[in-house]
Amino acid sequence: MTEQFLDVQQTPDAGVFRLHITRPICVGPPGNVFMFGGVGLGAATIAAERATGRKVIWSSAQFISYARVGDTLDLTVEVLSAGRNVSQVRVLGTDAGKLVLTVNAALGDREGLPDGQWITPPDMPRPEDCKPRPLWPVQDAALMDRLDVRLAPGRYGAGPLDGTPSSDGRMVVWIRTKENAPVDTSLLAIFADFVPSGLASAFGRRGGGNSLDNTLRIARIVPTEWVLCDVRISAASRGFGHGAIHMFAEDGTMMASGSQSAILRFMD
Repeated sequence: MTEQFLDVQQTPDAGVFRLHITRPICVGPPGNVFMFGGVGLGAATIAAERATGRKVIWSSAQFISYARVGDTLDLTVEVLSAGRNVSQVRVLGTDAGKLVLTVNAALGDREGLPDGQWITPPDMPRPEDCKPRPLWPVQDAALMDRLDVRLAPGRYGAGPLDGTPSSDGRMVVWIRTKENAPVDTSLLAIFADFVPSGLASAFGRRGGGNSLDNTLRIARIVPTEWVLCDVRISAASRGFGHGAIHMFAEDGTMMASGSQSAILRFMD
C-alpha cells in the first residue's frame, strides 16, 4: 500500500495540522474550483486521530466557506474530553483566520464486546463487470481524475440524465483510488461525500448539490481495494436535498455509513 490519499502535515504545535489546497484535492468547473467537502472532513479525521492516538467512531462536519487552490487549511484540534475509552474533540479548519469548516468527533475503542452487522450490501456486479462513469463532468480540478468510479449498466442510478426522476432515489457505485491508497477513515470520508451525486441521479439531471454538512460513522474497516457505496436519497424540498450512504468492503463488511444535506444545484 502507498501513503494516505491526503497529505496532512504536522506543525510544530502538537494540536495543529495543515493541508495545502491543491488541484488534486479539488473539484469544480473552470472559474469555480474548490476543495471537495469530503476532503475537509477526511483531513480533520486524520488530525483528530493523530492528536488523540485513537480511532474515529463518528465525525461530523459543517461547511462554512470554500477553500480554494492556493489556500492553506490549518486544522486545530481541541480535546474537549479524554476518558478511559472515548475522546471527544472539536476541529476548526481555517485559512488565514477565515473559518472554512468545523468538525465534531468522538474517538476510541472498547474491547470485549460483541460485534454484529444487520445491513447487507446491494446485489451489484463486480467492479470489472461495471463501466467507468464520470459523476462530475467539465472539471478544472483533478480530484475526480484520482478516483475510479463504476456503475452497473442500466441499474442503480446508471440511467441517462434526461430529466426523468428515479423511482427509488438510489445510486450504487464502486469506488477505488487509482493510486492504491489504503482504505482508511479519511478516504471513507471522501467517498461519503458522493451523496450529492445521488441527488443528480435521483432527479435524472446533471449536477446535484453543495454539501452543508457531512456525517461519517465508522463501524469496522477491513482490507479492501474497492468500496461499494450505496447512496439513498430520502427527500428534497425547499431547495435542499437529504440522503444517506452505506459503504461496504468487497467481502460485504459494512465499514461505514454517512448522511448529508446539500444545496440543490443543477447544470442543465
